[in-house]
Amino acid sequence: MKSKKLFLIFFIFTGCGFSSGIYKDILVAQEYLTERKFQKAVKVYESILAKKPSLNIQIKINDQLGDIYSIYLNNYEKSLRHYKEIESESNEPLWQVRSLEKIGNIYFEKTKNFQAASVAYLKLAKFIPSLEKQAFYKFRYALSLLYNHQTSLAIIELKKIIKEKQVKYIKEANYYIGLAHFYKQQWVQAREYWFEYLKIETRKDKIVNTKFLIANAYESSEHLKEAYNIYYSILGEYPNPEIIQSRLNSLYERRIARKR
Repeated sequence: MKSKKLFLIFFIFTGCGFSSGIYKDILVAQEYLTERKFQKAVKVYESILAKKPSLNIQIKINDQLGDIYSIYLNNYEKSLRHYKEIESESNEPLWQVRSLEKIGNIYFEKTKNFQAASVAYLKLAKFIPSLEKQAFYKFRYALSLLYNHQTSLAIIELKKIIKEKQVKYIKEANYYIGLAHFYKQQWVQAREYWFEYLKIETRKDKIVNTKFLIANAYESSEHLKEAYNIYYSILGEYPNPEIIQSRLNSLYERRIARKR
């Protein structure tokens, strides 16, 4: 909170087009923030915006309001309104990127509006000049498509990440391509990408979970022996061993029935 207060003081003295009245109002809002009286701070900031201060001041107050609404008040609708105001009004790339990042984050992580998230991340991924976090934006764009049930498009974008050798995201791209094929009931392709993923992954819990999915894909495609062997290999490692044992029992009975 202290750093945010210092930021506001900085923009007061470096901004332009503010009156002494607006200056006093901002100081009052800062004091409310220090006291964690967020609703009162919001009321003051909104009143400042109603006075139509300079664009520079408007942008910075909109950013502050967006943060308060999203971080402290969990009002994502109002938070998005203020961030979108910055995106539409500011001509400064820094502010455009900053607001789009926050918009994408809220849609992706908080409201689960993956269609809207994909729009924000696509804008960031295509930003000119290319941004430092472009690989991250492309990955988030692909995941947004996947979670929005646009699996074919998601596969295309995830494959681009692998082709472009975005090292930080190649491993995860393989996993999510496998998941996309799994959703499409394309069991062979799902297994292929998951086996590639397992060549790179080192976390035991993720390895176990992926093996469970591979076994599920084998089971779904009637490769009962392969499914049984993989389920059995994670029997003592999977968080819910009862599930694994149930799958093993079911597969055993199905294999016996085939031999009759």
